[in-house]
Amino acid sequence: MAPPQPIADRYAEQADLQRTEALLSADALQSAIFNSRNFSSIATDAKGVIQIFNVGAEWMLGYTADEVVNQVTPASISDPQEMIAHAKALSLELGTTIGPGFEALVFKASRGIEDIYELTYIRKDGSRFPAVVSVTALRDAKDAIIGYLLIGTDNTARKQAEEGRKKLALELEQIRQDQMRFKDEFLSHVSHELRSPLTAIKQFTTILLGGLAGELNPEQREYQQIVLRNIRQLQAMIDDLLEVTRLETGKLTVELERVSVVIAVTDSFNTLQGSARAKGVALSYDLPPNLPSASADATRLRQILIILLDNAIKFTPEGGAVTIRARVFHKDPRFLLLEVTDTGIGISPEMGQRIFERLYQVSERTQTSRKGLGLGLHICKELVTRQGGMIWAERRSDKGSVFSFTLPVFTLGNLSAPVLRSDMKPVSLLAS
Repeated sequence: MAPPQPIADRYAEQADLQRTEALLSADALQSAIFNSRNFSSIATDAKGVIQIFNVGAEWMLGYTADEVVNQVTPASISDPQEMIAHAKALSLELGTTIGPGFEALVFKASRGIEDIYELTYIRKDGSRFPAVVSVTALRDAKDAIIGYLLIGTDNTARKQAEEGRKKLALELEQIRQDQMRFKDEFLSHVSHELRSPLTAIKQFTTILLGGLAGELNPEQREYQQIVLRNIRQLQAMIDDLLEVTRLETGKLTVELERVSVVIAVTDSFNTLQGSARAKGVALSYDLPPNLPSASADATRLRQILIILLDNAIKFTPEGGAVTIRARVFHKDPRFLLLEVTDTGIGISPEMGQRIFERLYQVSERTQTSRKGLGLGLHICKELVTRQGGMIWAERRSDKGSVFSFTLPVFTLGNLSAPVLRSDMKPVSLLAS
């Protein structure tokens, strides 16, 4: 009977077996990596000459390892124009001159900087494909560079998918633009067609109210006045539709010139004073002496003020007040600040963000009979922006709201190079 094997020997045999299995496993892993077609592994010596060219590289590029190993550098199978562009970009980024070719491919990796970039590989048959390549410096035990490893993946599928997404996005944008153009043309056509019969109805209603077709009794006169009010309301809606159509089709023009803000404010005040008085709303203006002129379109400035004043009057109950103010914008003296304040129903923070959107309408809690298309404030925003200003709305600290907008102060310089916009974000002006 053989003597039992010492325990130490059994442990040694087990350790040897484990080491052998680990080596076999590592060899299998290395073989799997080297023979994988999913990515190319190209290893070079310190000078950049290819030393290892795995199966994936052969499959992707069409060369055999024998055709490239100890023959060329990876730069030789890359797009030369891209190599030049890559070298220039690196030179600018790192502030040093980097030559095109292999130096540009491994420059970052040689300095311990992680480098992953896109390039175009050229196959043996001359065809090309995009690749994403990771570059790593290989070092010996003394940390000296002995070569480089370039691991690449074929990026064709992702590029094709990306191009497909871009193409689809362009097609969707074209469809959207076609829809918008059709809608705007339709609205423009309908609006023009409606204006003629409404004008005729208004003329005959005015004739009846003037007694030219015979005297009306009080009830008939009341009905005719209701008809006239609704005609004017419809005409205002049609005018808004036409204005928005002109804005979005580029047919609305803005002619910048030297404009007196004082005249624009007082003119708008006089236009709507009767409406305010009939509503029982006190309308006033506050203009400092020596107010500078604005670089603006006089007609469009008056249009903005009338829309803002008309809204303020409509949303302010009887006994309330509406005021127009103008002054130099203390946050940016290159601009004038104009404000329309009211003591009406006010606006919520959420409404303040959306109130200038096209077709957005405020919840009419106190004026349920008021009708409109929600275009007036959108028109204001477009007109202010096109004149180089910005517009915003806030709730007042006590009651009501304040609508503010800026316009550039007139100078001879901004006629040829206008100040397009204040770089100030909307801020609270209630404490100013």
